[in-house]
Amino acid sequence: MRSILLFVCAPLCLIGAVACRDRSAAAIAAPTLAITESAPSTPAGSVVGYSLVIPESFVNWKGMHVMGGNGHQGYIKPLTGTLAFDANGAIAGGHFELDMNTITITDKKDTSSDNGLVSHLKDTDFFDVKKYPKGTFQLTKAIKVSSDSSFDITGQLTLRAITQEIHFPATIVRNGEDIVATASLTIDRTKWGITYQSGSVFGLMKDKLLEDRVPVSLALRFHHQQ
Repeated sequence: MRSILLFVCAPLCLIGAVACRDRSAAAIAAPTLAITESAPSTPAGSVVGYSLVIPESFVNWKGMHVMGGNGHQGYIKPLTGTLAFDANGAIAGGHFELDMNTITITDKKDTSSDNGLVSHLKDTDFFDVKKYPKGTFQLTKAIKVSSDSSFDITGQLTLRAITQEIHFPATIVRNGEDIVATASLTIDRTKWGITYQSGSVFGLMKDKLLEDRVPVSLALRFHHQQ
C-alpha cells in the first residue's frame, strides 16, 4: 500500500497535499502568496518593482490523516511572481502563479513525478493538473501591523478554477536589492472542490479520513527589477 496525505499557495506561489494509489490515504496542498497595500494590480506611477527569484522560492505543504500520524509533506514551485512598492514605501501590488505540475513529496526517497503518490495528487481526486496546470494568488490588501516587517495579507487564491479569499499574517523584510517574504497559513481544501476522503462530505470511517485543513508555509525571495 502506498499512501499520501494532503496543498497549495501560489505563485508564488500556495498549496499541500497527500495521496495514495490505493486510495487509502490522500493529500491536499495549498496555495500561493502575494502582497499589496490596497490594489489587486501594480499601479502606474512611482512604483518600485521586484521579481520573484524562482529557484529560491517555495510553497510548502503538509497533509495529515484525521486520526493522526506523520502524514506527508512537500512543496509546489511558483511559476512567476511580482511585488511592488509605491513612492512612500507601501506595498502597492502583487500577483503570483503556481506551477501545479511541480508538486513534490519531500518525505519519501522517491520524489519523482511518477512515484504514485505525486501522480495521485495530480489526478482528478486532487488538483487535476492536466485541466488546471496553474494556481494563482492576487493580492488585494496588505495592512502593516506591529512592526515595519509584519503585515496582515488578504488576497484571492485560485485553484481548479475556483477562487476564494484568504487572510494570513506575513513577514516582509528588505535586504538591499532583495525582499524576503515568509508566511504560515492554513487552507480548507474543500473550498476549492478537493473533497477526496473528506469527513465533511463523505460518511467514512475516521481511519479513512484526511484532514480538510492543510498547513502551508511560504518562503519567497524577490529581487529589484532593473
